[in-house]
Amino acid sequence: MLPVLVVAACSGSGRLDSDGLASSDTALEQFARASQLYYRGRLTAALDEFNGVIYRYPDSPVASDARLAVRRLESDLSGEEQQSSAAAEPVIGARIAVVGRSAVNTSIVSVGNAVSTLGAAVTEITDDQAPPLTVVFYTAGFEDDASIVADSLGRWLSHPESIGCRQGDELIGTVAAGYDVLVIVGSDAVFASIPGQGSL
Repeated sequence: MLPVLVVAACSGSGRLDSDGLASSDTALEQFARASQLYYRGRLTAALDEFNGVIYRYPDSPVASDARLAVRRLESDLSGEEQQSSAAAEPVIGARIAVVGRSAVNTSIVSVGNAVSTLGAAVTEITDDQAPPLTVVFYTAGFEDDASIVADSLGRWLSHPESIGCRQGDELIGTVAAGYDVLVIVGSDAVFASIPGQGSL
């Protein structure tokens, strides 16, 4: 039905704009224009044009089709917004502390920024009593989140080659009370790449 209306509207007057879209001087032409926009993937613009048909030409034979199109487009656009919101959800929900000695402060900041790209709430802490080796600890119930962090660090760091990941409720309670995952950044941490910045 829609392709027929588009062809009929465009061929009837031959009035097209510079983008090849039908004019909107009549109900049929505006309906055709809306349909063209829909086929081109410009859903919001198509919705505006279909609404234009409804409000400018309420008695037109195509007004009822325009109402159907509006309902469909509103549903499509609502689905896109929900998918976008879902994509913005944090990958992990743990509260993460990134800890290291003052000598590796630059690495602490880099690791903190990198881990935050996973969607986590990250706090950077300098502690000169921290171990010198890079490792990830987690409290009970946060093993999965800690594994995501450790795996990500394994991709971002060229050294060490693998990141240890183990439960450490008591250690976290002492070093970073209130946090779920503790990332210790040691002097052995060497970045191969930083998320959003590529290779170093």
